[in-house]
Amino acid sequence: MQSSHVVQAAREGITEESIALLVDTFYSRVRQDETLGPVFERVVGDHWEPHLEKMRAFWSSLTLASGRYKGNPMMAHLMLMPRIGAEHFERWLELWRETVAELLPQPAAAKFMGKAELMAERLLATIDQYHTHLANQGGAELAAQAG
Repeated sequence: MQSSHVVQAAREGITEESIALLVDTFYSRVRQDETLGPVFERVVGDHWEPHLEKMRAFWSSLTLASGRYKGNPMMAHLMLMPRIGAEHFERWLELWRETVAELLPQPAAAKFMGKAELMAERLLATIDQYHTHLANQGGAELAAQAG
């Protein structure tokens, strides 16, 4: 028997199939993008199928409460070097917004956008805080060495 959450999500147009279509379409656009493409090429390289499966599981867990995703998106983004910044998140959200609007009914698109915007905001704030801390720590170490 399906949970009421899954039934409600299906009514909104959110299914494992719609998530797979969304993720696959979106990342095919990301790969072609001049801002995001190079970042993903550097990080994902030729290992797109495992990445896509991980992203399908992530969005399934987030929207269907499937529990399929096992990972730490904060650490994955925090460790990217060179670091990613606001321009990357803005472009990611722009492409995501276009893709969800094109592929999903409005209630589902709104749910995916809300979750993506909140996630991008949290990731960027944490990345900024982390790199500020590193810069301050490095400054303190240089001052101690000079002292």
